[in-house]
Amino acid sequence: VGTTCSKRLESLPEGSSCECDSQTIIVPESVSGDNEIMFLYGLTNYYQNHRMYRRSQSFAQLLGDEQADCLDQYCEPYRNDDDGKAYYPRGAIANSYFLDTFKINRKGEKETAMNTTNISWETDRQYKFIVPEGFQSNSPNFSWPRDWKIWQEKNGESFLPTQVNDEHLINWMNPAAFPSFTKLYARVRLNPGEYQLNITYRYQVKDFRGSKFIRLAETSWMGGRSLFLGSAYTFVGIACLLAALFFIVVSRKTRTKRHARRKKIDEQLENFKATTGQATEA
Repeated sequence: VGTTCSKRLESLPEGSSCECDSQTIIVPESVSGDNEIMFLYGLTNYYQNHRMYRRSQSFAQLLGDEQADCLDQYCEPYRNDDDGKAYYPRGAIANSYFLDTFKINRKGEKETAMNTTNISWETDRQYKFIVPEGFQSNSPNFSWPRDWKIWQEKNGESFLPTQVNDEHLINWMNPAAFPSFTKLYARVRLNPGEYQLNITYRYQVKDFRGSKFIRLAETSWMGGRSLFLGSAYTFVGIACLLAALFFIVVSRKTRTKRHARRKKIDEQLENFKATTGQATEA
């Protein structure tokens, strides 16, 4: 108590985890237990949009060829292990997979079920992240990503993906466009009241001076709430309106000059025609 998990892990062996102090979540009366709430985790100052990071993956490997190589060696040093076996999946994106896990329970009650199915795009599951035919997770033909090896199963339950169509892995493998982003972890049904959030802390963020956060978002037939889209549309609309007003003002201020210039050009054209006609008659 009083020491953060990030500090605790500094004194523990690599691959250790830390059970954070429970955090209280209060669900307001306005929330209906009939609707699912999106449970998202977020990172700040994490540049998934960096060009070299985005390209550090083998798209052919994700499509079902576990031995497929990367393009232009962008996967180094997460391409092959020391024995020359291919990492599966290859690249920095898979190797840096988010490791924290979460549990929610109401005070005095059992753990609340978290729905982790259908949390990714259906097209990704069907066409982009395909498990090879006859795939076995313990196959000697490949090796799981380098940094995954330092994590071992705890209490008989593994928190790491065992197939490339794992939906947490799919969401992570789709790079975010901005350095601060959220990823969908699960969907939960919560009735109004007080809940306890328990976090198993494994993913260190101090190396890139980042931070982590949790967000709960209600959903409707239109999807989840997003302030970004509304703000973006409002900003673009205001910018277009200001641009239109600017061009109207410029057009009105230069109208007299434009008319005078056009009149002068017309007069010069008439004089040229008249001069040409007289020369022809002569």
